[in-house]
Amino acid sequence: MTKKFEENLATSSADSVPNDLFCEMDWGNSEFLESVQSAAINLSELFSCGKAPNAESPYSWMIDGKVSPAAIDSGDRWRVNLNVQSQVAEVADEVVKAVQDYSLNSTCVSEAYLVLAASYSVRKLVGKSDFVQWQGTVERLFDISKAVESNSEISMEAYQWLAIELPLVVSCQFPEWDGRQIWALEAIRKMSLSISELLDHDGWPTTRCLPSFGVIAASWVRCQLIVDAMKDKSVLTQDTGLDVVSQLEWMVRQVIRMMRFDRKLVFSGHDSSAASKAFLRCLLKLSSDSDDKMLLKQARGKVEKASEESGSANALGIDASNVSEWSESALMRSDWSRNSPRLAVNFSNGKIFSELSRKCGLISGETTPEILADGKPLSSSAAFEISCTQSDEAIEYLELEKKLDGGGLLTRQFLLSNVDRFLLIADAVVLPSEAELGYRCSFPFAEEIEGLRESETTEMYLLRKGKIQSLVLPLALPEWKVARTKHSFEIVGDAIKLTQNCHGSGLYAPLFFDLDPKRSCKKRTWRSLTVAENLNRIRSDDGAAFRVHLNKQQWFFYRSLATKGNRTFFGENFTGEFLFSQFSKNGSVERLVEIE
Repeated sequence: MTKKFEENLATSSADSVPNDLFCEMDWGNSEFLESVQSAAINLSELFSCGKAPNAESPYSWMIDGKVSPAAIDSGDRWRVNLNVQSQVAEVADEVVKAVQDYSLNSTCVSEAYLVLAASYSVRKLVGKSDFVQWQGTVERLFDISKAVESNSEISMEAYQWLAIELPLVVSCQFPEWDGRQIWALEAIRKMSLSISELLDHDGWPTTRCLPSFGVIAASWVRCQLIVDAMKDKSVLTQDTGLDVVSQLEWMVRQVIRMMRFDRKLVFSGHDSSAASKAFLRCLLKLSSDSDDKMLLKQARGKVEKASEESGSANALGIDASNVSEWSESALMRSDWSRNSPRLAVNFSNGKIFSELSRKCGLISGETTPEILADGKPLSSSAAFEISCTQSDEAIEYLELEKKLDGGGLLTRQFLLSNVDRFLLIADAVVLPSEAELGYRCSFPFAEEIEGLRESETTEMYLLRKGKIQSLVLPLALPEWKVARTKHSFEIVGDAIKLTQNCHGSGLYAPLFFDLDPKRSCKKRTWRSLTVAENLNRIRSDDGAAFRVHLNKQQWFFYRSLATKGNRTFFGENFTGEFLFSQFSKNGSVERLVEIE
C-alpha cells in the first residue's frame, strides 16, 4: 500500500459483515439453498471456466512462481470439488483453515492466494458447512481485506487480491447484503487509484510491477468483469466513479504486445503461467477495438500465411513496439507474429535489464556495463535517459544515455532489424580526458540456453537443447583467435562476457546477434574498418566503423566517440554521430539509421 493510495482513498467504508446475512434456521433447507445459489453471479460462467477437473481456475490466470504449487493445487481442487459437489466437507474445512490461519500482517503471497481462492468458495459453502464456522470465515475475509491497508510490506499482487478483488468477489456473491455496495465501491476506488499509479495513459505498466504484471493484469480483468456483471444484475446500482476504463482498454493491447512465443509475458519469470484461452477471451471483453482481436490472432500464430498480407496485424499499421519514458522500459518487436524477435528493456534505477527472445528466450538479466578508468570503476547515481528512438518498417532503434561521474558519458544502443532478423547492442563510452579504459559487460543466458565457442574464431553460438538459436559476433574483436588483442569474449558461468581495454578518451563495444538460426550456420565474416578524416586515419577513441557479412547479406556502421568530424569509411562520407547502412541486392547502399 503506497502513500499515494492512503492519501487519496475515500473515507466511506463498510464496517462489518452483518451476523444476520443468513440465519441459521434456514441453513440447509433445499429451497433456501436453491434461492441463494440462483441469486448470485455465476463466476464460472462469467470467466468462461468449465467444470472439468483440468479446467483452469480464473484466479490462477498468469500466476507466477511467488505462489507455491501446493497453494495453486489447493485452489484448483476447491473450485472443481465445489462445482461437482464432491468432498465438500473436506473443502469447507480447508477453506476455513486457510482464512482463519492467515495473519493480518502476513507478507506470504501463497497465503494471500489461498485467501483469494477461499473468497471464491464462500457462496457455494452456504448450507454445506457449519453455520458458525461459515459466518466466522466471511467475517474474517472482511477483516483481512481491511487489514491490508496497514500492511506496508505486502506485495503488489497480494494487495490487489485482498484489498480490491476479494471485496468485489464477496460482494457479487451476496446481493442480499445491503452493505455490498459500500464495500464494492470502496474496492473500485482502490482499483482506480492502483491503475492510475501503475499504468501510463497507454496502458503500459511501471517498471515496479513488470515482473508481476501478468498477475496484476489478470486480477484487473476479473475485477472489471465482476463490476460490469454487478451493474447488469443491479447488484451494484450506484455510480462506480471508475475513471480508468480507457487505461484498461489500452492495457489489453499492451498485454498482447508483451506476449512471448510461449504466451508468457516479457519480464516474467520462467515459472510464470502462460496466458490461457479463457483469460485471453476475457481480456478481449475489456476492449471495444476490433483490431485487438486481429492482433491477438497474429500474436498466437492463428493467422494463415496466405492471408497475412491482406488481413494481418502488420497490415493494420499498428506498431508492434512500445517505448515508455515514464516507465523507463521498452519492448522492441519486429512484428506482431508469434515468433517475432523481441527485445524487452528495463532501464530504471540506473541499470539495464534486457530480455531477448524469439521462439525461446536467449538473453535474460542485467546487462549494465562496468566502466573502469585507470583501474578504478566509474560509478554513477544518474538515471538512464532516452536520447533517441526510431521506428519504421526496416528497424527499431533505441538509444539510452547515462552521465558518469567525472564528466563521462555512457550510451547504450539497441538496433533491431524488422526485416533481416538481427540485433545490435552497442555501448559507447566517452570521457573528458584520456585514461586506461576498461569495459566489462555480461549477458546472462535465458532458461535452457548455453553457449558454444568456435575453435578458431571468436564468435559464439547460443544453443537450446543442442540446437543453434543465435550467432553472436563480438565485432570489436578480431575474427581469428590467433590475432593479438587486449579484448576477450568468453563464457563465464551462465553468461557471455565481453571485455575491452584501450588507452584513450573513448571506447566502442558492439555485439551483433543473428536471430535467423538457419543463417547462423552459414558463412560469416566481420571486420573493423579504417576511418579517415582529412586523408588521415583517426584514432579508435575518436570513432569506429565495422562491416558484417552473413551469408549473402552485408551491413556496415559507424559511431563517432570523443570527437565528430567529416569522416570517410568504406566509401561513405559522414559527419554525424551514428550511421547504420546495408547493401541491397543490386549493390546500392541504403542508410537505415542516421543520427547527426
